[in-house]
Amino acid sequence: MSFLRRLKQRYTRLLGVGMVCGMAGFVTGIIANDAKRMVVTPFQDAKFVPLDPAEPNVAQIAVLWGYPTKGPSAMLLKLKKYGGSLHVHSSDYHLVLLQGTMKHWAEGEHEVDAKPLGPGSYWFQPGNQVHGDSCLTDHCLMFLKWEGKRDAKLVEAPKK
Repeated sequence: MSFLRRLKQRYTRLLGVGMVCGMAGFVTGIIANDAKRMVVTPFQDAKFVPLDPAEPNVAQIAVLWGYPTKGPSAMLLKLKKYGGSLHVHSSDYHLVLLQGTMKHWAEGEHEVDAKPLGPGSYWFQPGNQVHGDSCLTDHCLMFLKWEGKRDAKLVEAPKK
């Protein structure tokens, strides 16, 4: 086989590989751009559902994006007045209090010593760290962003 013919075959292969890689990059870019989209939800359009169907009047959530039972998500959470109990989540979350007054405290601290937090207050809660929170007013409304799936497990208070 002549030198020019081998050079032409190599060039054709390289060109083909380049075109395939280019198209793959183009398609990946389209898919990536399609996966990210603007989300706008007016508060009056948020669809609140009971967090626990067995207790529909205690807590309600409105998922804004994502899949809370599977992975990252953002939601609004409405709570009625309640005293906190210690619990833990497997994922980190960020919370901004929108309405009401709450308390948030770590394991080993006491609810009575926790500072009352009003609208605009923020906390970050690392996953797998025991904590408590309580709603001190008739209603509390929060925005939460979960880094992973949303779950909760009650933890027994330490014996005195």
